[in-house]
Amino acid sequence: MALSNNDVAGLSQTPANVVDGGDSRQPVHRRPVDLTITVEKLDRALTDIQAQIEMLRQERTNLGLVRGELARMEAITGKVHETK
Repeated sequence: MALSNNDVAGLSQTPANVVDGGDSRQPVHRRPVDLTITVEKLDRALTDIQAQIEMLRQERTNLGLVRGELARMEAITGKVHETK
């Protein structure tokens, strides 16, 4: 069967005997294996990125607590502590 402008990637071609024979089956939608693997990889990467974002949020919270404690200590002692 020759390809035409109406052909869509991912759809199976209907055999000529089915078209001429009056069989009313619809084309079967197929998901390419490469696309499925890529989507799974993207899902895993997204999960990893979300975990890293949560870790960074916790680090930001901890850093804020340390800075607050440092400011409190400086207010009490009147000395500025250097941070590296």
